[in-house]
Amino acid sequence: MNTYKFPVHHVKMADDTYRVYDHKTDNSLMVAPSLGTTMAIGAAQGATLGLADAMTPEKRLEAAAQQHLVNTRRGECKITKGYLLQKPLFKFWFECAVEPQV
Repeated sequence: MNTYKFPVHHVKMADDTYRVYDHKTDNSLMVAPSLGTTMAIGAAQGATLGLADAMTPEKRLEAAAQQHLVNTRRGECKITKGYLLQKPLFKFWFECAVEPQV
């Protein structure tokens, strides 16, 4: 977590407002749903002893990451891969034809 830039960037999408953090040295982003959604996911899993998977779909998080790139003048950059860090937090890598000026 210490390798990501703060403050958090809020990316408003149709379904939620996502929290996006830029990595300080590599081309990666950490993305999570809003705090309210995160709490709801935790509550749903706790109430069902982990049987309910209220996980925000990865594609929604990836779309928020791509929108963040557009919002920060890196729209030519593309998400290349991602993985679950810890529910509901994902990490996505991106590549740019030209190094971004952040």
